[in-house]
Amino acid sequence: MSTPLMQQYRDIKARHRNAILFFRMGDFYEMFDDDAHVAARTLGLTLTARNNGGAAMTPLAGVPVKAAQAYVKRLVERGFRVAICEQIEDPKTARGVVKRAVVEVITPGAVMSDDLLEEKRNTFLVAVSMDGAMAGLAAADLSTGEFIFERLPAAELDAALTRYNPSEVLVVEGAALSAPDAALLTRREAWEFDPALAQQELGRRFQLVTLE
Repeated sequence: MSTPLMQQYRDIKARHRNAILFFRMGDFYEMFDDDAHVAARTLGLTLTARNNGGAAMTPLAGVPVKAAQAYVKRLVERGFRVAICEQIEDPKTARGVVKRAVVEVITPGAVMSDDLLEEKRNTFLVAVSMDGAMAGLAAADLSTGEFIFERLPAAELDAALTRYNPSEVLVVEGAALSAPDAALLTRREAWEFDPALAQQELGRRFQLVTLE
């Protein structure tokens, strides 16, 4: 039987399975279970444990809130996603477990904070869509607003990805594509690559009457 706090943690973690969850507990962000093992190994943290309301002990690792930015940066640089879960009500007035919610998900290609960006190179988030022998490639640097779109032979895709040196590559679920060694590969649902939706969004985003 889990404690109410751990049940809350696991409910939130279930919605962010592919991210390291920084779970706010007072002045610390705590990580549990597999996240704690990854954080301890990657960040050099001390791995401890807490009682989970039963016989089993739950692995635990934590970082101070005031120093969290540096730890997040190191995780993102290693290709991990990080979900920041904050307390969204005052613990002094809370009844039962303090309400918490994920307020930000940071990935290598979706970094906005100056503290997490590398000054000397673009941080490209690249999406790739295959259409037979052709490929569509969209590269965006969210920190500068730079956006580039290419349609190229599929045989030239690897060279293009090397040229952009992306931090993260988005592909449709099930696609037989790989990302460059240093990039995070993120698989998304097929509807997000729908051509009609893409044309509509590009037109809206760039205030275009037509894409011709």
